[in-house]
Parts: sequence; C-alpha cells; structure tokens
Amino acid sequence: MSATDYLMVLPVPHFRVGRSRVAVESAFAEHLRMMRRRIGDAGDRLVVASPSMRAETYESLKQGLSLIDEEKATISFCSLYSEDTIHSILDKIRHLYPVMRTVYTISKQSFCIHSGLSWSVWLPFEFASILFGKVLGRRTVFVVDIDYRNSAFMSYKIGDWSWKSYILCKFIYDNVRSLQLRIAARYCTLVMLKGRKMVADFGVGRPNVKYILDASHSANNVIDAEVLEKKVKDIRDRSQPVRLTYFGRLTAYKGIDRCLRAVVTAKNSGANVQLDIIGSGEQLDALRRLTTECHADSYVRFHGSLLFNEEFFRLLYQYHLLLAAPLREDTPRSTLDAMAAGIPYLAFDTYYYRELLESGAGRTVPWPDVNAMAQVIVDLERNREELVSMVERSVEYALANTQEIWLERRFTWTLPEGTSDGTVSQAIS
Repeated sequence: MSATDYLMVLPVPHFRVGRSRVAVESAFAEHLRMMRRRIGDAGDRLVVASPSMRAETYESLKQGLSLIDEEKATISFCSLYSEDTIHSILDKIRHLYPVMRTVYTISKQSFCIHSGLSWSVWLPFEFASILFGKVLGRRTVFVVDIDYRNSAFMSYKIGDWSWKSYILCKFIYDNVRSLQLRIAARYCTLVMLKGRKMVADFGVGRPNVKYILDASHSANNVIDAEVLEKKVKDIRDRSQPVRLTYFGRLTAYKGIDRCLRAVVTAKNSGANVQLDIIGSGEQLDALRRLTTECHADSYVRFHGSLLFNEEFFRLLYQYHLLLAAPLREDTPRSTLDAMAAGIPYLAFDTYYYRELLESGAGRTVPWPDVNAMAQVIVDLERNREELVSMVERSVEYALANTQEIWLERRFTWTLPEGTSDGTVSQAIS
C-alpha cells in the first residue's frame, strides 16, 4: 500500500453534516486549507483524524464553524470516536483498542504523521500515532502549543482543584506528558514547541526541536494604513471611549468574568471605556447576569460567534485593547489575531503573554489580580499616547508573524527538499 497522505491526529473535534461535508472551527478550517495548498503534490490528501463532536455542541457552536467539502478540498476527516460515547475512564479504556487500530491503519497510508501531546493517559491516541509513525518509518511531526507545567498549581491556587487533584496532576499526569516530550525530542523528525522555555528545557542540543509561533492571521487580514490612521485618531479623541474587547470561547478557565469586573472597576474609577465580548459558550448566560448585577449594561455588549474571515477582522479593526485573564496556562491565538487588527493586549502575567511582551504590544499584571488589571485600564485610558504606541507595534509584530510566514518555515522543516514536486517517496525515507 502506497503512503500518500499527510495525516494529522488531533483532539480537535469535527462534525459531519453530509456525505462529504464536515464542520470545524472556522480558523482551523482556514488553516487546514492553507496547509493543503502548501502540501501540494507531495501528498494526495490531507487527512484529519479526530473525535466526532456532540450534536448539541455542534448546534451551540455552528455559527462559528466552517464547512469543508472533502472531495473538492482533498481534505478528509476520520472519526476516531464520538464524544457522546466517552463519559468515564472506563469508556476510554473500552475505546482504546478500536481507536488504536484505526490510527495504525491510517498511519500506514501516510507519509507524514503530525500530532502532539496526549492529555489523556487512558486514551493516548495522539502520541500513539507518533509511535506508529516511528515504527513504520514515516516522518513524524510533534507539536505542543502550551506550556502546561504550571497549570495544575494555578487551578489549585484559585480553588478549582482540590489538593489531591493537584498532587495527582503535578506528579503523575504532568510527568507522563513530559516523558512524551522527551521521547519525541529524541526520536521525532520534527518537534515544534510554542515557548522558548520549553525549547530550552526539552530541546537543548537537538536541531529537530524548533520554536514556533502558531499564528492564524494572514497577511491580508492585517489592518491597512488608512484604517489604522483612523483608529489612532479615535484613540486620541478623549471624547470617545477606549474600546476594549474579548473574543473567543466563553468558557470558565478563560477568566472573562475577571475581565468584566476589571472594566467595571475602571469605569467606576472614571475611565472612559466600553467592552465588547465576542463569542459563545457555556459562560454566556452567567456573564450577562454579571453585567446586569454590576449595572454595566450600558457599556458592556455581547456579540455571538463569528466566522474567521475578512468580515470578522473588519469588526476587530474598531477596537483598541484586548483583555485576557486566563486562570491557567493558555495559548490563545486570538492575541495574534488582535495584533493583526491593530489591537494590543492587557493580560494576566502567564507564560504566553509574558513572552509576547517582546512585541512591545502588550502589558501584563500579576496573576490573577483584577484590581491591577483595572488600574492599567485606567492608566492607558488617561495616557492614550502609550496606547497608540502599543497599537502601532502590534501591527509591526503581526506583519512579521503571519500564518504564511510560519507555515512556510514549518514545511521547510517538515518536508525535505524536493517533496513539493510529487516525489513522495523522498518524504518517507
């Protein structure tokens, strides 16, 4: 059997809406299309193996999902299991053999296997695909987009986890994840880590271990000079509010309630600000109630999920500052999308946001200090020239880190010279 597919084994769920039509998160869909174009003749198909999304999840999120026509795009989706069937550890153990059999079968058909950390120790299909790839002599690409090592402590610190859960994760689960990383760094063709500290800790002396910044925005998403000039003029006009935003999933660990409380505190301190929250999720109703309780309905607005497209970026161009208050380590691509729209960020001092301070387009406050975030909002509203400088630097950073730039680097590392002309056999060696 010839190995002609580029395989991605991921935990990102998909939902099949027809014989050859599949719905996925819109930014991910655009990334897949761009990857497929870049693979070109090196592979017959881009295959994505992942869980099937629950029907109710699809219904709640479909406004922000995009459809991929598998036949036209030559992007195929393989369901490893349905999320509806996994409710316990025992369910994961029951699915272990059939999932592994499926992963092995599709791995045999693939010249390159692209996956990452398995967060579940009971159903580790992602890392298993990498092991299968190594056994089969395929190229293996291992990606980690979050430095998970402090998340257990953070969850314990804010009261989300018990002491027992913290100890279990810190000394068992996190060690299993670190072992996966060490094995990958030694044996994989390419390991891409988001965070220079992870590269230093796991990849020292290994040329196959690379630092990545996995941007989603394209060059044509970056705000143009004329719109940027108007944004700067609006910021300098003190009669107009500084327009704050959060966009993404409305889920508890993102700490959106902290962002909202910080804005309320800043407003009560005299700052001329307003907040727009863009997205959907299980926290939406709670956030609406909190807004009303804080008497903030006049300056806090909610928008639903939007497709990741030009219209979405045109909406973003009007905002002046992104707020982020993650309650555990997180790597939201929204920060780079915001920079492309000329929006700098204000965030809790977690690893990802601290590293992005190199852009000159961000400010951080101690985690998880809501009052400190509120004070910086007040300071930036009063010192608008500082905010203008951050806006300008955000655009510079976004232009230097588009998805096209990083995707080209990734494929230069992934596929040896010559595989773009159809000589797939060279990629298997």
